[in-house]
Amino acid sequence: MKRRKIVYISEPVLTDCDIPLIQELSKDADVDYFLTITNSSRQRTLVDLNLKEKGDIYIGTSFPELKTLGKWLDLNHVYIVNKPVDHFWEWMNFKVAWKGMRLLKKRNYDIIHLTWPLRYCSFPLYLLRKKMVITMHDPIPHSSQMSVKNRFHRYCCIRLTPDFILLNKTQKPLFMKKYGVSESRVHLSRLSIYTHLRESASAPALCSSPYILYIGRIHSHKGIEFFCEAMEPITSDISDMHAVIAGQGQFYFNISKYEQKPNYMFLNRYIANEELVSLISNSIAVVCPYIDATQSGVIMSAFALNKPVIATNVGALPEMVEEGRHGFLVPPKDSKALEQAIRRIIQPGIARQMSENIAYDYSAGSYSWLSIASGIQEIYETIIKKREKQS
Repeated sequence: MKRRKIVYISEPVLTDCDIPLIQELSKDADVDYFLTITNSSRQRTLVDLNLKEKGDIYIGTSFPELKTLGKWLDLNHVYIVNKPVDHFWEWMNFKVAWKGMRLLKKRNYDIIHLTWPLRYCSFPLYLLRKKMVITMHDPIPHSSQMSVKNRFHRYCCIRLTPDFILLNKTQKPLFMKKYGVSESRVHLSRLSIYTHLRESASAPALCSSPYILYIGRIHSHKGIEFFCEAMEPITSDISDMHAVIAGQGQFYFNISKYEQKPNYMFLNRYIANEELVSLISNSIAVVCPYIDATQSGVIMSAFALNKPVIATNVGALPEMVEEGRHGFLVPPKDSKALEQAIRRIIQPGIARQMSENIAYDYSAGSYSWLSIASGIQEIYETIIKKREKQS
């Protein structure tokens, strides 16, 4: 197979799954990784940097803070699309987009791989759309992300991008029907574990008692209130059992009564990578009580550290969590069912056996990044051949 030139354009929130995929792709292709970073996205699990005052595209070695990223990727092939002003209509951001478009055109990549619909200021990149494919991490948008602005970005993306990669098969028919996309434009892949977490340093334990963990951004579709409700009778029966809720964002329900309880811990702030590893590693299990979902990076983070997951039966989560083997599945918005699942997983030996299952299942085979990268390369070749026939 010919060695292809790929540019992979993404955002800090997705670095957890970008890195292991790019590592595997780079074995058989020349991959440049472009990270678009604004002031509001400069702090994420693997990225924590100070933006430069001038909007521009900088090589990764220009940021000493990316040293950690350099453990897994060659920073000479990492580029920071530096946008210090968040506003999409800011003239500086348009200038950066035009510069990026010209750079990509000059380098003549075989594939331009996006991971998120382009915003207004990045629309110049659509001039190169014939070479584009986008991974739709959210084929069907979350209920908390249906703003007019987001719908417009998605509408333009669907109309202008020729090919799509979905990370689950469950939502493929709905995606095609909702957006009028033909099956020839839709390709399937999947997520695997966030392998870098296995090599990351761990912060000291943040909670000294046994606990069930929610970790992730705070959004109304995450169903955190049902987790808080489910843990009330459990913490009443088991005095040292805790609920830990860790993540940044504005709480959309009243947490004051839980904040007063000694068995609840709220870490409502940016969670550094070392803290993420510590929180997951020291938990009994991770809970994903989502009201709606696609796939989940939190599940892949938990599985990377061999922790079982209790998730709701929504979106493609049942594709990720095998009932009784990797964790348990419960209906959404059902705090009683969630309580029962938590009581089952804290029974002696249950979580340990599930941890062993996860370690075995994700060590190789179709669950591995090697297999996923091979599938992505096949998708690239299909797209290139289709493009050549059309030209």
